[in-house]
Formats: sequence, C-alpha cells, structure tokens
Amino acid sequence: MILLMASALAAAAPWPVAHGSFIQEYLCKDWSDEKWQSEFRYLGEAGMSVLIFGSAANSQKHIAYYPTRLDGYKCAEGYGDLVDACLRNAARANFQVFIGLNFHEDWWRKSANDPQWLFAQMEEGNRIADELYARYKQRYPREFAGWYWVWEADNLNFKQPKQRATLAKALDISVTHLHALDTTMPVMLCPFMNRMCGGADEYGDFWKDIFANCSLGRGDIFCPQDCVGGGGLRLEDVPAWFGAMGKAVATKPGLRFWCDTETFAQSDWTAGTIDRFVKQIEIVAPFVEKSVTFAYCHYYSPNNVDAGFHRTYLKYVRTGHLDKTPPDAPANPRIERLDKSRTRLDWQASTDNIGVCGYDIYRNGERITRHQTPRLPEAAGFTPASYTDTDATPTLLRYRIEAYDFAGNHSPAVEITAP
Repeated sequence: MILLMASALAAAAPWPVAHGSFIQEYLCKDWSDEKWQSEFRYLGEAGMSVLIFGSAANSQKHIAYYPTRLDGYKCAEGYGDLVDACLRNAARANFQVFIGLNFHEDWWRKSANDPQWLFAQMEEGNRIADELYARYKQRYPREFAGWYWVWEADNLNFKQPKQRATLAKALDISVTHLHALDTTMPVMLCPFMNRMCGGADEYGDFWKDIFANCSLGRGDIFCPQDCVGGGGLRLEDVPAWFGAMGKAVATKPGLRFWCDTETFAQSDWTAGTIDRFVKQIEIVAPFVEKSVTFAYCHYYSPNNVDAGFHRTYLKYVRTGHLDKTPPDAPANPRIERLDKSRTRLDWQASTDNIGVCGYDIYRNGERITRHQTPRLPEAAGFTPASYTDTDATPTLLRYRIEAYDFAGNHSPAVEITAP
C-alpha cells in the first residue's frame, strides 16, 4: 500500500518525474525475493511503476536466463528462472514489466550490412517470444505487459537507403510476430544518436522512413535514449533532436513517444548527480509522454550505490525541488610526493545534510578527476578523502579540492601546493 501511494503521488506531481527503469540480467542474477522486493520498494518510492528487463536470452552464446526448452539453447549457469523471479515480484509490487528478447554482440558489426544475419536474429527472437509468452503470460497477465526490442539502432550505421530498408524489414519481422502473438502487448525500442554523426532533422527523417516501412503502430513505444550520459548529445542539443523525432512519431498514428534517460557518466561509468538527471527529465518533458531511466536500478538504487542518490531524488519527487545545501569545505589538506610522477593528496572529509557524493580535484586549474563514490561492491575499498595523482609530472603542482553532494551542490574549495 505504501508503494502504491508513493507511485500515485509521483504520477500526480505537476513536475517531471521518471516512471520506470531498466534492469540488466547480470545485476539481479543472485537476488532473493527479499532483495527483489527491496528494489521494487525503492523504485515505487521514486514514483515508478514500469521495469524493463534487459534481455531474456543471448543468441550468440545460445543461453537463456530462464529454463528454456528451445533447440540449441540452455539455461545460463547459475541463473535459474530469472524471468519468473522478476515477474513474480513485480506482481507483488504492482509493477508492469517489458521483457527484452535476444541479443547478439555481432549486432555492432553486422547489423547494417548483413541482412540475412540480422533477419535470422529476428526469427530467433520470435522463437524466444513464443516460449516466453507460453511460459509466463497466463501466470502474470498484467505484469507481463510488453516487449523490449533490445537492438539499439543509431545514426552511424544505417546511413544508406539499403541499410535503412534492412533495419525496417528486421523491425517488421519482429513486430509483426509480436503483434500477432498478443495485440495488447506493446513493443518498445530505444535507439540512440550522436550529434557528430549527423543532424537532428536528418535523424527525424530517418525515423519517418523506418516508421513508414514497418508495422510499429498504435500502443507501441518509441523511447530514444537521450544520449546525455553517453556523450552523444549535450543537454542543449536535446530539444532539437527530440523535437525532430517527435515529428517523426506524429506520422505514425497511435505510436507513443517516451524518453530513455541516461543516468550515468560514460567517461568513468559513475552515476550522474541528481541535478543533471532532473534537468534531463525536464528538458524532454515538453516532447514526450513519459521518461524511463537507464538505469535507476544500476546507478541510483540503494541496493547498488550510496543511498544519498535515492534520498536526494526522493526529495525532488515529493517536493519538486532539489536540495540546495552545499557540503562543508574539505579541511586540513595534506600532500606528499611519492615519486617523480605520483603525488598523494589527503584531507579531512566534508560533511553534508544528505551526504557527500565525491570531490572534484583540479591540478594547475584543470580538473583531473571526479573522485566519486563508485557503485557497489567497488565502494567497499573506496577511500573518499584521499587521492593519488599518477600524472604529477609538472614541476609546479597546485591542487584545488571541492566537495559536491548528490544534488550537485559544491563546497568552497581548499587549495594546496606541492613542496
């Protein structure tokens, strides 16, 4: 009941919030029902009601993450029935789940120029969908809500008309089969883009062409990645790109338009601070119906990162405002030259009303690291108030250290010069 009330509160909020999260199979491989329920509780507190399960099978390794009976496949060692665990716990938490089908790593090198390979992968996905539907839909009629088309199309590999035609046909092989299986279960796809590989209007036209030549339609969900975490787009680029894609969606009656908001920073695979996350959701809100995340489970859930991320986002969900209290400044900085290229910095840890997320460290005016608490279990060996600069070759070394919290508020800086 508490989870449902939290979700309803967020759904009614007049400010933009995220409505769901992706989860990848490796993260939840060993989860007990208790761990699953804690994850759904965190997501529910954050106002979410949708979970996208990354992929149910790997057609390169011929393994499934459930007890498959498909010819040529076997259940991945140690995974048991992960799909059932997800759906069973989603039922208890009143969540809806989109199940991803198969993925094959050769997608990145073959998809645009080897049609027969790609079409065969779609047929593999159809076989897997048939088995998943027969195995789980009757048991979980509401929770098993839709399909995730795992393959990530982009604006780099599908430049030529022939390549676009290949993508459209591949998508159609999958979508036509899934629609025939159950017209009530939408198909979601999450392409990405890079501003260095073309323009927004060009990408919008790309999708107009794809939509015109495949059976995606009413109720299906076009959910592009916003590409901010991965660096494909800057925040200021997002309105033009989502505006162009929105025009493409409008050419396909009934197609829904969501956003897949990237919560990470690809430069070091840390979590983006909540101020950036909120800004991402706010920017796309005029263009899309909903935002989901890639991925709250991996980068913001207390099961996998410092709980400060979750507490900070909950404040926003409940009030529409981010925490504005900055951390105290780091104190008593100490410096030690270890050798000609390494310098060790130590300081007294800052404090904050919610928690310190990390420290920005500058050398001679240039930021050299965002020394941020990592995801679990790596966080176990992390020393937040210490850093070794392994490229300390300049003869003059001036360092500046600033603490920042989970909302992106920065402390006053402390400075120190190497002896």
